[in-house]
Amino acid sequence: MACQENLLPQENNQSTPLLRHTWVILLLILILAAFLRLVKLGQISPPGLNQDEAANAWSAYCLLKTGKDYAGVSWPIFYVRNVGGNSSPLYVYMMLPFQALAGLNVYTTRLPAALAAVFNTWLIYFVAARLFNRPTALAAAALLAIDPWDIQHSRWGHDASVTPFLSLAPLALMLWANMPISDNKTASPRPLIAAVAGILAGVVCYGYYAVRLFVPAFLFLVVLFTLPRRLQTLKTRKDLLAIAVFFIAFTASYSPLIWQHIFHPEGVARHLSFSPDRIDNVPLLAAVKNVALRYIQHFGPYFLFIEGDLHPVLSPPGIGQFYWYMLPLMLAGLISLVLKFKSSPSARVILAAVLAYPAGDCLIWGTGLSILRSAPGLCGLLLLSAVGAVDAFRWLWSKNRNAALTTTAIFAVVVIAFNAWYLRNFFGEYNRRPDVYHLFHADFVEACEWLKPRFDDFDAVFCTTDGLNMPYVISTVVLGYDPKKWFSEPREFTTQGEWDYCTRYGKMYFMYKGLFKQPTEQYRQDRVLFIIRPGELNLPDPDKQIIRKIYRFDGQETLWLCRP
Repeated sequence: MACQENLLPQENNQSTPLLRHTWVILLLILILAAFLRLVKLGQISPPGLNQDEAANAWSAYCLLKTGKDYAGVSWPIFYVRNVGGNSSPLYVYMMLPFQALAGLNVYTTRLPAALAAVFNTWLIYFVAARLFNRPTALAAAALLAIDPWDIQHSRWGHDASVTPFLSLAPLALMLWANMPISDNKTASPRPLIAAVAGILAGVVCYGYYAVRLFVPAFLFLVVLFTLPRRLQTLKTRKDLLAIAVFFIAFTASYSPLIWQHIFHPEGVARHLSFSPDRIDNVPLLAAVKNVALRYIQHFGPYFLFIEGDLHPVLSPPGIGQFYWYMLPLMLAGLISLVLKFKSSPSARVILAAVLAYPAGDCLIWGTGLSILRSAPGLCGLLLLSAVGAVDAFRWLWSKNRNAALTTTAIFAVVVIAFNAWYLRNFFGEYNRRPDVYHLFHADFVEACEWLKPRFDDFDAVFCTTDGLNMPYVISTVVLGYDPKKWFSEPREFTTQGEWDYCTRYGKMYFMYKGLFKQPTEQYRQDRVLFIIRPGELNLPDPDKQIIRKIYRFDGQETLWLCRP
């Protein structure tokens, strides 16, 4: 325990039940975090498979088996083509070891995000312990474990799913390197670890593009708030060396990405270039106004507590990004950190994280505020709340112990009630929402699962595209398709605007109106399968032609699997 006291110089040596059982409490928090993120992963919350996570999984599997992503690029660094949007490659690489162990499926597609979130629960504990103390660290870990934004964010395989972890990891390494950004003035800097932290800070920017905005913004604010005051008190060359090697390493790893954005935006920034409402597409004054307005909106109650992301399946159902009980914690934390601003580098670091939180979502404003682009700032808000929870309790304890205990008990009941209501909704009713069912293609996934063991029984499979988004890439994942066959068999793509539409790969055909061409091959009717919407092809005798029907949770027919 002595090493813990050294990590937390602001704690006194008085033993309390909380401090004596720190690791037991932390273990229970980690178990809770793991349970909420891993229970029935790949089956519910959300059900089915989204086209973006399917594209990541298919690119990863093609890399694993052939050394090329599914667009045919060998080990891409700056982006992967992924249905045309040119998404970030980092999550694709994170999937490789899981696919190597357990193959291509929905579970391995989402597992890296879920495990990163569980590990991030420990990481936020580490960061808060280094910056403040163990009670604050436990509070931060607990708040992250039950946070609805993080739970929902970590249960699908989008490249934005790991952004809270990617954004917190550089700060954790900076603190491990004993860089002069915390209240601990006695620990000796570790230049080698500082260099690793700098490299990591650059590498994480190769993930979802919001991170490449958040991390530099956060580092700039840390430098602005912290280093000028600490540089006046630095006593050794080792301190300066740690700072210097961090920024040299960060610049070295981050610069190639900046180079691509400046000189090759048609590749690395292809997705952004198709948004008409972006910072480089309007006059300067209008851009400044729009960025400022969008920045301020991220701190409003509508996004944080009421509605959240306007996309029907991205925001936690029934609430904003946080529970309402987080509001007083955030306000208490803000007051506490502002009061400590002059004397506490740790306070300045958290305020820097809070101020940088909207950075990834301010350069595009044509749509509502985005849970995905805002996610890199999640941990800053949770650290703010943890500080508020602990400091408010200590203040109240110093005034009236009975009032402190009573208030804490009432608050605990409120927390339990909010979480019980939300989790019951998220793991229950949320999965029975028609928009969630269809936007995650649950019916098409079920159809492909039926087809998978019978795939060799058919020479051609014709699929509807009505109500489906890039069904070809979803089918590759669910069918566990062979990447070598993908590259050797016929493939037909048409690019319209930003997106690549596949009308055929191998024996799979996708009937896009205006794009689909009748195959030249002749197939036996008994070896042809159609996956269509009910009534879509005006079948002459449906009762004889339909092999299987796919039903939605409410009993409505959504797909027919039938012969011609």
